[in-house]
Amino acid sequence: MSRKPEIGEKSKEARWEAIMHLIGEEPIGTQQALAARLVEKGFDVTQATVSRDIKELKLVKTAAAEGGYRYHISRSEEKYQATKKFYSLYKTAAISADFAMNQVVVRCYTGMAGAVCAAMDGMEWEGLLGTIAGDDTILIITKSEGHARAIVRKLREVK
Repeated sequence: MSRKPEIGEKSKEARWEAIMHLIGEEPIGTQQALAARLVEKGFDVTQATVSRDIKELKLVKTAAAEGGYRYHISRSEEKYQATKKFYSLYKTAAISADFAMNQVVVRCYTGMAGAVCAAMDGMEWEGLLGTIAGDDTILIITKSEGHARAIVRKLREVK
């Protein structure tokens, strides 16, 4: 079971952990209700942020036994843990990310690229065709330049 985030933690990882905790404990069925609960927990969020989080966490809305709807995890806890692992590793090991055409290059500290790449392979990023890791560099091949740009934008948000 994951820990409850402390009030004042503002990282995406902490917010995601709070979301997972909230939907596991409460029948939250709307983005507005989830945003309100996050604000109560000390997170500065908008409905747009919550909407992106719901999409990235792949939450689904299902009929609740008590009536109405509620959000649930659409993938296993293992997938969620893989996502947490990637963001944690990336924050500590990556130095930079940039792209050219449909290729992304991620620079890491020496010896860390393999671990970051393995964690990245567990992610389901739209447009990602494959990854290759060296000692301190990861090469990511995407379907298009737009996908490469989107992945770099996501990676830069992690830092």
